[in-house]
Amino acid sequence: MPLLPDGSNAPLTGDTVAVQVTGDVDLTALVVSADGKVAGDADMVFFNQPAAPGLRLDGRRLRLDLTALRPGADRVVLVASPQREGASFAGLPVTLTLEHAGPALEVTPGRLREETVAVLAEVYRRGEAWKVRAVGQGYADGLAGLAGDFGVDVDDDGGPPAPAPTPAPAISSTKGEERLPPEMRSALNLRKQQVALVLTKHRATGLRCRVVLVLDVSGSTGSLYRKGVFARAVERVAPVAAQVDDGAEMQAWAMGAEARRLDDITIATLPDWIEEYARKRFTGAGGWNNEAATIEDVARWVRENPLDVPTLVLFFHDGGVTDNKGTERAVRAVAGEPVFWQFIGLGRSNYGILQKLDTLTGRPHDNTGFFALDDIDEVPDAELYERLLAEFPAWMRDYYPATHPALRALG
Repeated sequence: MPLLPDGSNAPLTGDTVAVQVTGDVDLTALVVSADGKVAGDADMVFFNQPAAPGLRLDGRRLRLDLTALRPGADRVVLVASPQREGASFAGLPVTLTLEHAGPALEVTPGRLREETVAVLAEVYRRGEAWKVRAVGQGYADGLAGLAGDFGVDVDDDGGPPAPAPTPAPAISSTKGEERLPPEMRSALNLRKQQVALVLTKHRATGLRCRVVLVLDVSGSTGSLYRKGVFARAVERVAPVAAQVDDGAEMQAWAMGAEARRLDDITIATLPDWIEEYARKRFTGAGGWNNEAATIEDVARWVRENPLDVPTLVLFFHDGGVTDNKGTERAVRAVAGEPVFWQFIGLGRSNYGILQKLDTLTGRPHDNTGFFALDDIDEVPDAELYERLLAEFPAWMRDYYPATHPALRALG
């Protein structure tokens, strides 16, 4: 049975899908419109309301008739919550199976820990066809987080009422944004707002850190650069640095056979940087992957340029890891340093050891995360920043002593 790692997707064949969840969890389904919100209470299917147009829930099994969904339905979001009141997903194995006219698919989220509600997957419309995407996104604030993202309003008969939505955090202007084209500047500020909302959700409103960007430039990435995938990825992660880095900048590396330091990225220089390094493949680092050399080079630079805040590395990789064992050794070697490595898959390929980093044992701290972003143009900003930032505050709280200034800034 094909296994879908977090962030990956697969086509669905036929008009009906049978969804089964295993584990001590309850299954809920949300019917969502193109704006990412439910249209009303009837769009939430759970044990007290087991049916909606095109959906019927029987215990932990849900049947979807994709031809019978309500008008305007764009996605069906599949949500799980532990059956035991107050429990989290820590130590709770969960698997979602989807049976359709093609081979059955399995989703096993790899990064759920202390969350009390989680989106396991979503069935979504792509043109005239339907697909499924593994999500694996949890909410530490439970129903409140889910309600805020999808506009759920659960009444007293259906479960605990959702609290009022969290007010949008204030964001300040970023140095250099006045030099951006108007459309890019508008997108930057909207995305900074989404970053701030994610940080608020994870009790990290005052987060300050250094952001490092690593781009895979191995020979197999050529088509991704030509299609603009890396250019769009860089533009979408720049607001993270604009929100959490005091200088609103990112240091950047190219990963090929060698690690090559690139020019720093500032908001003012973002369009020129994208044109120089992300519109076409940088060829000055060699044509194959050397993950270990890049990890070691970035870690060395961080040691030589210490700060009193941690470093978040956003490492884009198209798959086909050259040396799994060497990459694992490199990750283990830096597990005691103030750096969190967030790997993001872009190439619909075999990600090897990267997919196992969340479950890698024997480290003083879990200093890595991974998700696949193979359909970058289909993932909304709110979901992207949730995936990018969900694990980082938890790692900080584990890594730093309770009195460290970096933690006091989290809020």
